[in-house]
Amino acid sequence: MRFIAMATVLLTAAAPTAYAMDNNTSSPAPPAHNAGAANAPKSSRTTTTGAAPAENQNNSAQQVVGEAVNVVKQMEKDQQLVGLMKKAKGLFIVPKFGRGAVIVGARGGEGLVTVRENGKWSDPAFYDFGAISLGPQIGGSGGSVVFLLMDQSAVDAFKSGNKFSLNADAGLSIVNYSGGSQASWGKGDIVLWTNTSGAYVGATVSVTDVNWSDTNNRAYYGKKTDMSQVLNGSVTNANASELISVLPD
Repeated sequence: MRFIAMATVLLTAAAPTAYAMDNNTSSPAPPAHNAGAANAPKSSRTTTTGAAPAENQNNSAQQVVGEAVNVVKQMEKDQQLVGLMKKAKGLFIVPKFGRGAVIVGARGGEGLVTVRENGKWSDPAFYDFGAISLGPQIGGSGGSVVFLLMDQSAVDAFKSGNKFSLNADAGLSIVNYSGGSQASWGKGDIVLWTNTSGAYVGATVSVTDVNWSDTNNRAYYGKKTDMSQVLNGSVTNANASELISVLPD
């Protein structure tokens, strides 16, 4: 049986490397009719196409997908949890959570959402958030957090735009998964699962300031996109099969 208490922790994503242009200049060139002009030294200039930062960001998004795959594989060791995942309308997976200590009021984090549409899991949509609050964590360490979206209202929250929350104030009930008792999570709009160690008691869970990650989604799909385009399959990424293949039917 897993006991869950509460901690506020967040994840910060490294900003992409900035590339600068060398603006060295040369002295004015001689008039065109000057025969020596052809031999005049040319100025040295370093340029960049911007491809490297975009590639780095795509690698960052793909890394989140790869980490999410490992989280799902761990969850599937619990057959009761597999059954719950099969009933879920979507998953919000935060692969990295916490720093191994009590962290209150930390800021920043990222994860991905996949939604079951017409019996199939969608390609991932990337979101970041301001804070996840699980209350005071006792002797805990970092780990992963997954929100199983059991009700359509929970899925719709991710379609609503930016700066939304997953909590009671938003009209959503979030309950903690306990491997021994369905009664503890049978009626929640969202069920929280985590592999973080430490005792969590009476957790009041909240996720605030959730935003569509335009940077990660643009990098992963190669163009500006939105949640509806991801869900209806008008934008795809073949690498998403890595995640979809491990999700239960």
